[in-house]
Amino acid sequence: MLEKTVEGEARSPQELSTVDAASTPAMAASREVVAPVSSWASATTRRTRRFLTLGRLSFVVIVILPTLCAAIYSLALASNRYVSEFRVAVRSIERQKSGGLSDLLGFGGVSPTGNDSYAVVQYLQSRQAIADLGGPQVVGKMFNDGAIDWFSRLDANVTIEKFTRYWDRMVESVYENSTGTIIVRVAAFNPEDAKQVARELLTNSESLVNKMSDRAHHDSVDFAEKEVAEAQTRLDGVREKIRNLQDREAILDPTKSAETTLAIAAKLKDQIARLSAELATQRARLSEDAPSVIGTRNTIMGLQRELATVEAEATSSGGRPQEAGQKLSDRPLTSVLGRFQQLSDDKTFAEKAYLSALSALETAKMDAAKQQIYLATIIPPGLPEEPSFPKPLRQILTVFGVAAALWLIGLLGVHTVREHA
Repeated sequence: MLEKTVEGEARSPQELSTVDAASTPAMAASREVVAPVSSWASATTRRTRRFLTLGRLSFVVIVILPTLCAAIYSLALASNRYVSEFRVAVRSIERQKSGGLSDLLGFGGVSPTGNDSYAVVQYLQSRQAIADLGGPQVVGKMFNDGAIDWFSRLDANVTIEKFTRYWDRMVESVYENSTGTIIVRVAAFNPEDAKQVARELLTNSESLVNKMSDRAHHDSVDFAEKEVAEAQTRLDGVREKIRNLQDREAILDPTKSAETTLAIAAKLKDQIARLSAELATQRARLSEDAPSVIGTRNTIMGLQRELATVEAEATSSGGRPQEAGQKLSDRPLTSVLGRFQQLSDDKTFAEKAYLSALSALETAKMDAAKQQIYLATIIPPGLPEEPSFPKPLRQILTVFGVAAALWLIGLLGVHTVREHA
């Protein structure tokens, strides 16, 4: 029986077997080349399928499930949160020479005080603000209501530290340095509660600023009064030393006494000079034994002794060493005058210091009466009408975007590891 080949020619079975035997080595060689390629393609296909399966499962877990949870929470579970906002500014009324347009408009004496503003911000975020509102027992009632969702509700039995952290989430206070304005936002689960807490915080902030102002003024006045008292004590001490010196030396003013002593010495010298001239005239006409010559000579000698005594009282030359307890007649006047002059200088300095302290005290009192730090309300607390939270569309899109970004990053990382494995 004949069989047709591909070319259409009839061949016998013997010829066909001969042809098959001749082509067997080539076909075997081709099979050896095709087999690894087919195996590699099959393995690649399996890895691709596993990668796609992993990508789909991870997308559901990482993206779909969180987005679905966010949608359920924001649409069905989240409690409405209302925010009441108020804006204030710490101002100080004081006399300033600013000039320009501000003086024409009447704002030349108003200036922001940044340090006090930061103090108010810190107070609003502190435990003291909670205590001034009544403490966690009073304030916590509006945050631990059973109608509030579990994620936003405050535990009933919570420590003050946890309550403070929760308070920082519900109350936001920011100081804008460019405008000198303090912005406070109070969140609550009821519009009336938000407004009430905001109003109480505003009142307590005003009290805080008033206390800081009064404390600053009192501290300034107290310091000035202390300086006056010290200056008064120093002046009284110097005056007491001067009185003791006057009593001990039996003299009111050593300066005037010295001037008097010098005047007496000058008068004695003048008399001695006049009598010496007269004695010279008498000696020219009379003998040395003449009674008038002897009398004039004795008078001159008496005046010289008196002059020596006066000079001994005025100076240390010819006098005895200075000792404590000596009388003025036994002590040189120069030593007393030096001590008195020193005390007089101390008195002058003490009087000037006392007058300066009095002037500072008057200035402090005037500043305490004129300079006042106060809290100016720019925008009072209002009653919110729409909840600021939740915002379902924004929250769902945010969760979806973040989850999708994380999923893509993770997927890219897995793919890179597989490629280099």
